[in-house]
Order: sequence, then structure tokens, then C-alpha cells
Amino acid sequence: MRRICGILFCSFCLLVGMAVLPALAVKINTPAPDFTLKDLHGNKVSLSSYRGKVVLLNFWSTTCGPCLEEIPSLVELQREYKGQGLVVLGIALDPSAKPVQELVAKFKVEYINLMDINNDVYFDIYGLFGQPISLIVDRNGVVREKVLGGIDWTSPQVKSKIQFYLKGR
Repeated sequence: MRRICGILFCSFCLLVGMAVLPALAVKINTPAPDFTLKDLHGNKVSLSSYRGKVVLLNFWSTTCGPCLEEIPSLVELQREYKGQGLVVLGIALDPSAKPVQELVAKFKVEYINLMDINNDVYFDIYGLFGQPISLIVDRNGVVREKVLGGIDWTSPQVKSKIQFYLKGR
């Protein structure tokens, strides 16, 4: 009987969470909530410090296959558009920095990776669910795109969108 009650309670919590999270989720065409997280060297980094740049927030973890598949294209995208004002911020959802540091070294990631160890930004501030999830924030700090799942960030369609936001439109 206890087990059945436990299963029912967990199912109830999951359903309530799935109903509430969309209401809390960051919305397109609204200001991106500011946050401060530590990078892999322990330095504090705030989203607001990149105002005036186009920021691609990529929420990921080392245990997520689609997350790992898109890293090379994120590296290439950052390399190609960094000089035009694009900033890629990887936000790792892992419980410790060590596996993230190892993967960043393995993939030769040049963009900044931040640690959201307690998932405070992911769940509490942005109300997100699933991985990977990416947000494109324009130069004025407004969320313009939400991308669910892994994609090829170097595809012509995606590059066209990035160029559009880099031109300030």
C-alpha cells in the first residue's frame, strides 16, 4: 500500500510540475532574466555583462547525447561569429565541474561554460525542462528564440537567424 501511495504521489507531483513549468518558463519576446554563475575557473559571470551582444544560452549536461552531438557545431558557430558580437554561453547542469572540464577539453570548446550545479537558473529562473535547450538573446537582452533539442548550429537556416540578430533586427 505504501508503495502504491508513493507512486501515486510521485505521479501527482510530476503532473503538477508539468502543468506549472510552462507558466513559469521564460517567454519569447520578453527580457531574459539576469543571473550570475561561476565559470569553470570559479569566476562569476553574469548574463547582463553581455548586454550589447547576441547571446546564445545553451543548457546542457555531460550525460545528454544530443547535447554532446551539437557541441562541435556550437564551437564552429562561436568561432565564425565571435568577431561580429555573438557570445555562446554553455550552461552545464552537471553536479560537479570535473566531467564538464574534461568534455570541454576533449571537444576543444572555446566558448564560456558556466556551472548551474543546483539547476537554479535552469529550473527556478528560466523554468526550463529537457536537454539540450538553447535560447537566443538579442543585443537588448530580449529572448528571441527558444530551441528545444539538439541541432546543427552551422546549418544555413540557423546561420541566417544568427546573422539576422547580429545585424540588430
